[in-house]
Amino acid sequence: MNKRLLISCVLAALCSFAFSQKKFSKITEADFALPAEASDSSVDAVYIYRIGDTHFELNESGTFMQTDTRVRIQILTEKGKEYANQAITYYYNEKGSQANNDRVLSLTASSYNLVDGKVVKTNMSSKYQFVEKVNDYSRRTKFTIPEVKVGSIIEYKFTIQSPRYTVIPTWYLQEDDPVRYSFYSATIPEWFKYQVEQRGFAPMKYEKTRTTIQVPMRGDIGKIDATRYVFEAENLTSFKNANFLYSKKDYMQRVEFELSGIEIPGEVYKNYTLSWADVRKSLDEDYNYASTLKMKNPYADEMASLPLEGKPAAVKASLLFAFLKNKLKWDESYKFTPKPSKALKDGKGSNVDLNFIYLSMLRDAGVKATPFVLRLRSQGRLPLTHASIDKLTTCAVAIADENGSLLFADCSANNGDINILPVKLLNDGILYDPNITETSATGGTRGEIYDLTGIMGNATNTRINASFNEEGDLVGQRIVTRTGLSSMQYKDGYAEKEDSISFIETKEKNLKCKISSFRLRNGEGVGRACEERIRFTKENMKDGDRIYFNPLVFADETTNYFTDAERLVPVEFPALETTSITSVIPIPEGYAVEELPKAETIMLPGYLGATISCEVQENSLVTKYQFEVGKALVPATEYAKLQEFWKDVLRINSLMVCLKKQ
Repeated sequence: MNKRLLISCVLAALCSFAFSQKKFSKITEADFALPAEASDSSVDAVYIYRIGDTHFELNESGTFMQTDTRVRIQILTEKGKEYANQAITYYYNEKGSQANNDRVLSLTASSYNLVDGKVVKTNMSSKYQFVEKVNDYSRRTKFTIPEVKVGSIIEYKFTIQSPRYTVIPTWYLQEDDPVRYSFYSATIPEWFKYQVEQRGFAPMKYEKTRTTIQVPMRGDIGKIDATRYVFEAENLTSFKNANFLYSKKDYMQRVEFELSGIEIPGEVYKNYTLSWADVRKSLDEDYNYASTLKMKNPYADEMASLPLEGKPAAVKASLLFAFLKNKLKWDESYKFTPKPSKALKDGKGSNVDLNFIYLSMLRDAGVKATPFVLRLRSQGRLPLTHASIDKLTTCAVAIADENGSLLFADCSANNGDINILPVKLLNDGILYDPNITETSATGGTRGEIYDLTGIMGNATNTRINASFNEEGDLVGQRIVTRTGLSSMQYKDGYAEKEDSISFIETKEKNLKCKISSFRLRNGEGVGRACEERIRFTKENMKDGDRIYFNPLVFADETTNYFTDAERLVPVEFPALETTSITSVIPIPEGYAVEELPKAETIMLPGYLGATISCEVQENSLVTKYQFEVGKALVPATEYAKLQEFWKDVLRINSLMVCLKKQ
């Protein structure tokens, strides 16, 4: 028996393996009773069950891994009706062999409603299903379950059949809304070696058992060992997307399988454990990185007019970034495989298309640079225990300066620059060419993994000069200078408004003042800094011969984001950032400060810090404030301390000074 047939026989035998799980009966009138979760306004639906099983099958086309999924949900709110719209995403390379693509099989769905005391079932017809292309390597089957109302119960099931039996899909036991019962099993022959990881915080039962499987072997019936994994959990709480969290899936209860090798008797052991060197090789062989990096610079002649001669690498990189942004537009997509020729033809392209063109320009300018392959922040962090090309989803650019320090850029950032990338790209990644520098990137590394949340230079500096008018209100000028990410986000927000009038109206509402003049310098395009100047009038509280006012004039923080009693997931700030405010307010004639707030320094050691001081200098009240995010991720173990720290931040932002008439 040849190797392929032998594997197929072994895997086909696994289909008959039985496993134990909780059984669910047909839907009856009693199932429509409102569950206890209905009293929670944040709960839109309840998963009655989620059941999955991964096994292997053989048909005329070859060996396949199959994952069966069955789901039953009770709808509780109008928003919960969205569960009637489902999508199944799977691997599909339309340019490759069809035999290597995944397929969705046996998709069925129904809704159940209680009508006049009877259960009415409505089956989904094929007209409610369609397939769409997601990208070059995946498709999505969408379906809508009919007749779904508040109170309905929906049920659907499907099978994903995959010839790529080296990839067992991640099973999530936890969902956005409560899950009463989740069960997952996977049965794997001993020839397949997997690393199995359980992640999350909820209680979960886990069982791993050895079993013997009978299989056809050389005209006879043989036996091989197999491992059956069973995971079961009940009454899982909802996992809504918490604030200050970029990827909830990083922390949801789940089971992950990573193939480490295949060992078939009589055959050479095949190792599937990837190193980052293997990933780089795959970038060349499967994604054309090496060949695309050899592309001719399309702007070689035009670059001759740029003042690049004798400039440092960072300056050259910034000038070329601005030049390219004026030549090509970003099509608002993040991709992994570069196709720069199409972008040049269309006048726009994905971030990776533009980045490879940018790399050709940097090369001709004598600047050392390389692709920086990374994972979008919303998709979670890269694995700590192993290398994986499947976890990488897009590509930015890493640039080495004369000192070997690394700078980063991505051409999707319309108002970006060097070391000014969108927040969604401030995540883990690796250098395509690890020899571009011998020093660590800003923010440090985890082995070969660079973390872009460590990029510095993001700051908001505010200077306020104000005085009291005859009504006792503050009138003055506020100058805000923003650099780095702060500058880009401000410019993006300004560009989103219809006009400057609507922008000013929003600002007046947020600052609770009246703006008489507004001026913005460098409010669009690339460049590290933008400056906003406004003249304002801000009302104060008056009580007889006293005037009460905030010495900061405009508080930095006014919202308590951390009100939950406990938190099981980290708090992720967008980036490292420093905010400073200095206000100078002359004390009006005939008045004196009744009591000055004391200088304070508050800290969450290793993560966050804030200071404030108020002094009378030459008959003016001078207030200085600074807030600093020193580390972007605050672990859940520090949450209670963060809550206390934030209360102090809000307190010093709301300090009041009293002026009393003498």
